[in-house]
Amino acid sequence: MIGKVKNLMKLRKFSLVCLFLSTPISFFGAVLQTMFLVIPGISLLIIFITISLVFWKCPYCKERLPIRFNTKEDVDDIYCCPYCNRKF
Repeated sequence: MIGKVKNLMKLRKFSLVCLFLSTPISFFGAVLQTMFLVIPGISLLIIFITISLVFWKCPYCKERLPIRFNTKEDVDDIYCCPYCNRKF
């Protein structure tokens, strides 16, 4: 179970990196009017949404966790499931 939780948190961090990179890349692509930057930005956003919908589930109760990123709760590696209140 510990390996599943570590993999889950790695996927969450990767998806958040994709989210935080997609916004400025898409913005600069729109400002510079080049699809060279817009397409990777949109692709990173799609990767974030896909990983969040498919993999971001509680390892204990299997309920889908909220996609919203909360800076007060999601900064460290400890997350509390809102459904079963177990920390992982």
